[in-house]
Amino acid sequence: MTHQNHLIYVAFGGSDYRNEVVWSLLSLYLQHPEPDFNIHIFTDVVSEMKAQLPHSVVFHELTPDQIHWWKGPQNYPYRVKIKVLQQMLETHTGNFLYLDTDVIVRQSLSPLFASIAQGSVFMDANEGPLHANKGGIARKMKKLLRNQQQFRLPNGEIVHLDTQFEVWNSGCIGLTNRQLPQLQKAEALMDVLYAAYPLFSMEQIAVTEALQSSGLHETKSYLHHYWYFKEFRPVIRDFLKHYPTWEARLQHLHSWDPWELSVGKRQYKLKGFWGRTYQKIRYGYRWKNPVFLP
Repeated sequence: MTHQNHLIYVAFGGSDYRNEVVWSLLSLYLQHPEPDFNIHIFTDVVSEMKAQLPHSVVFHELTPDQIHWWKGPQNYPYRVKIKVLQQMLETHTGNFLYLDTDVIVRQSLSPLFASIAQGSVFMDANEGPLHANKGGIARKMKKLLRNQQQFRLPNGEIVHLDTQFEVWNSGCIGLTNRQLPQLQKAEALMDVLYAAYPLFSMEQIAVTEALQSSGLHETKSYLHHYWYFKEFRPVIRDFLKHYPTWEARLQHLHSWDPWELSVGKRQYKLKGFWGRTYQKIRYGYRWKNPVFLP
């Protein structure tokens, strides 16, 4: 094993995830025309993705049996992500940066990898304490915590969670081999939490709890995670169809930014009940979704 920098993606299931990886890598190559780190993609359609991406990318095939096994006893898709990270830390040595498929690169990742090498541990962004989060998923988690705050892991360790717990978004994770035991704890806690209440965000909560002892730092100055804007997916799909070559895609990528295109949705979400009601009555829509026009 050699000590290197590794960028990791996981894309299995629908084509939207594969398209998002292509988009993410396009944004990466604008910052790193010749990346000096390894790029790994774990996917169930290696041949299809190979045809769209540079030859320097390392592909790892996810078979149906492996996906089923890594989803675990409760068939939890986000569990696969943690199993991939564990495997990478077990088989490679160095500094690791995992990105969800819906993440774009805003600036050079070299300083980020340098900080990881110096011992800093990264996640996407601090979303604040549970008690201050009014979202539907947070409400369900708070409902669980009203009835249970102690969670016993298979090794006997008791993990305490309450509404003061600060949740970090796990769309980006930067760490080294030293964090492998913490990822193993995250897997165990994730299984316990998901068994107690099957929320898709239990992976995020488990990873936060397991890594927080290392002192977490945000990646959002380097990366942008557009988890809030699934409406961008048709734009990516139509863009990739219209520009079939890697070179053409790189040339035109700058014209399409999910943060700028999502302004209507973000403004609508900030309106109160009456503001939203007025908008729907007055204009007949909540916000206008972007449409790809070359």
